[in-house]
Amino acid sequence: MKGEKKKGKGEEIVRLNRELSILNAISQTVNESIDLDEILNKSLDKIVEMTEIESVGIYLLEEKTGELVYVAHKGFSMAFSKGMKRLKLGDGATGKTAISGEPLFIEDYPGYPEAIPFAIEEGLKSLAVIPLKSREKIYGTLNIARKEFYPFTPSTRNFFNSIGQIIGSALERASLYTENVKRLEEQKTLYAISKEIASKLELKVILEKIIRSAIELLEVDAGSIALWDNRKQAYVYVIGHGLTEALIGKEIYPSSKGVGGEVLKRKGPIVYSNYDTHPNRLVELDPFHLKETLGVPLTVREMVIGTMIVCTTDPKKRFRQNDIDLLSSFAQQAAIAIGNARLFEDSLAKIRQLTILYEVGRKLSSTLDLDELLKYALELLKTQWGYALCVILFLDREKNELYIRQVIGRDIEEVRHLRFRVGMDGIVGWVAKSGELLYVPDVSKDPRYIKEFPDIKSEAVFPLKIRDQVIGVLNVESKELMGFDEEDLRTLSSYASQVSIFIENAQLFSDLKQTLSELKQAQDQIIQAEKLRAMGEMASGVAHDFNNVLAAILGNIQLLLHSFEHYGPEEIRERLKTIEKASKDGAETVRRIQDFTGRRRDREFIPLSLNDLVHEVSAITEPRWKDQAQKKGIHIELVKRPGEVPPVLGNPSELREVLTNMVFNAVDAMPKGGKITLSTQPHSEGWVEMRIADTGIGMSEEVKKRIFDPFFTTKGVTSSGLGMSVSYGIIKRHGGEILVESEPGKGTVFVLHLPMGYGEEVKETEKRGEMVPGMMRSARILVIDDEEAVRDILSRMLMTKGHQVEMASDGDEGIELFKKQPFDLVFTDLGMPKLSGWEVGKALKKLNPKIPIIMITGWGMELNREKMGQNGIDLMISKPFNFDQVTQLIFEAMELKEKM
Repeated sequence: MKGEKKKGKGEEIVRLNRELSILNAISQTVNESIDLDEILNKSLDKIVEMTEIESVGIYLLEEKTGELVYVAHKGFSMAFSKGMKRLKLGDGATGKTAISGEPLFIEDYPGYPEAIPFAIEEGLKSLAVIPLKSREKIYGTLNIARKEFYPFTPSTRNFFNSIGQIIGSALERASLYTENVKRLEEQKTLYAISKEIASKLELKVILEKIIRSAIELLEVDAGSIALWDNRKQAYVYVIGHGLTEALIGKEIYPSSKGVGGEVLKRKGPIVYSNYDTHPNRLVELDPFHLKETLGVPLTVREMVIGTMIVCTTDPKKRFRQNDIDLLSSFAQQAAIAIGNARLFEDSLAKIRQLTILYEVGRKLSSTLDLDELLKYALELLKTQWGYALCVILFLDREKNELYIRQVIGRDIEEVRHLRFRVGMDGIVGWVAKSGELLYVPDVSKDPRYIKEFPDIKSEAVFPLKIRDQVIGVLNVESKELMGFDEEDLRTLSSYASQVSIFIENAQLFSDLKQTLSELKQAQDQIIQAEKLRAMGEMASGVAHDFNNVLAAILGNIQLLLHSFEHYGPEEIRERLKTIEKASKDGAETVRRIQDFTGRRRDREFIPLSLNDLVHEVSAITEPRWKDQAQKKGIHIELVKRPGEVPPVLGNPSELREVLTNMVFNAVDAMPKGGKITLSTQPHSEGWVEMRIADTGIGMSEEVKKRIFDPFFTTKGVTSSGLGMSVSYGIIKRHGGEILVESEPGKGTVFVLHLPMGYGEEVKETEKRGEMVPGMMRSARILVIDDEEAVRDILSRMLMTKGHQVEMASDGDEGIELFKKQPFDLVFTDLGMPKLSGWEVGKALKKLNPKIPIIMITGWGMELNREKMGQNGIDLMISKPFNFDQVTQLIFEAMELKEKM
């Protein structure tokens, strides 16, 4: 039961890591582009590539028509995609989700009451519809379909919702970018139109150009312009396009019916949603069946000189706020052109200012770094207009005060300390509270002005707003009285609006970077938590196993101690067998821990061919470096260059694991394809070399230094970071070494050095292992161990087999006994006070090199032949040992003694 629980947790962790990896990959993919079509198609490609989803599509909401349009899809038939091209809001599961903004999961689609026949004919059995939205604005839906009945688990639903959130955020970003680009294009268009209008001096030509341009800008059918007529003391329709000629010459007043009268009355934009049924419509226009109608005032120096009206006959056309702003902006330009038709030079000045605004917008759009953006904005302002002091102040909402974020014309360090309370300190504080621009032509006459700089004579302050919320102010000061005219104020106001837009974009970009950083930090925390949890579970499991072992041993010993006289020989034997089994279980637990930590070296190795391993690994990994790579359009070549090398002594499965891991690492290091080379060759006397080379991205010095550290990885959440450290442990356990050669951009080579195999020695060991009972003769044996219990039990085992045993409690005592008496072989513990087992072995070999020395160790089998030879150690035995092991070891030692 406990194993199943652990397995379930492990599978859940794997699922979570995989989902995080997929979400991260989708996020990276969609954030690589700002093109809408590229975002949609790449996101679907990534979903299909990294998940089991085969049929997926995206609907986008078309604001003009209020319909959902099928813009991108994967895994659906052409007939289905064509039949489902457009859906009305509210139709089917997709239409309902687009209205509600809530995901819809349908596990039995044919049984869904509002199932669409086209979808049933396509074979859909289950459907998930995820809203694509950001900050409550719905852009469309993500439809994930299956052709089998599929239960959507809570984890699956959360996963699909997360994908929808990522795509929704990308759609918002693309929408904002598109909107900004559109605004810049509109500014360019306005500039071009204004330039052309300003080049004309005849009013009739100017008016014709204005109305045609307005119709083209807003993509409508008709329009008209009314201007103030001094002779009639009324506003008069002077031109119409797509409307009745009877309209020309008609007088209107602020009290008149219709759009024109309301525009004059309110001095602002007016929209009629359905003109041909509006009670204030002009009946002369009924035959045209006009629908959406928009009117804006033509204003020059705060004086309304006329109206401009545009209208459409398309019932689906709707004027958005951007259209209103665009026509209002265009109307301003038109009014200026009309009012200054005889002042050509003034018109040229206006064009120059518009050109500057366009250039400013274009240049500011080249960066998303906020500090760089603000500095650049003020430099442009001072360069183009020559004002003495330009300051951008940001609003600290928590303290309700303004602070200087960037300044041109003063040293920032001189003014950084200044703070201005909203509504209380200075002109900037008043503007921050009112949200309206304020122009003070003579600051000496305004009590709100703070006299920080005596050379300043006039000041204009503009609010910086994001979605009608003040985030700061733009403060521009001049050394001249009345240093700003109406054109300056209007242009600077537009400039402030542009700066606000670019500040918002920079903040959105900064927020996105912060979000991605937090996501990565969260992922790192999850990985670290999983590592700690795994270590905790291992410690808990080890404690559990040892507690079980100790309970069995202690319980049986206490039963024997307290009730020994009541037990017969058979029952005592059974109790002892139980103790023996528990002890062996404990020893096995120790060996498992040593396996995990890489400490054990006592596994049986066999002679094996490295060239055979190369061929096996090539075949094992072929699906990864060939088939999977080809599916991604990547070509990877694996080249084998086997040399004439002798066999090595090792564990074939472990060495296969090392080579497989390195081949997979090489594949990961070549995302665009390349070549992997596996070669073998003699290295030096007694050694064989194997090389695994790739033409991938290579490694930095920092990565090379840490490549074999446990849990270190450059692959993010897709890797545990244990592959190379495990490989390192395996090669070390084989008595070899592993080296790495790499440079960034120049590929990587892993070099393995392994000792040649001792094939004959293995055969001899196997031959000696077949001991015939009765072959063993009695031997004189010296046992040296500082642990009395170990010394006693080993001695008793040996004496039970008929051997004569002498015991010593430390190295010095053992050496003295060895000098005084003849022995056939010696057992010495590794870890002892005063002299270690290595030092004892070396000392005894000097006294008599023909006596076999056996090392006793409880630290794991460090089978290092070179070190054993240097210290006079011939054989090793690991604690805890049993009768069979000791008997076999004595047999081997006595045979070895005869050969010395």
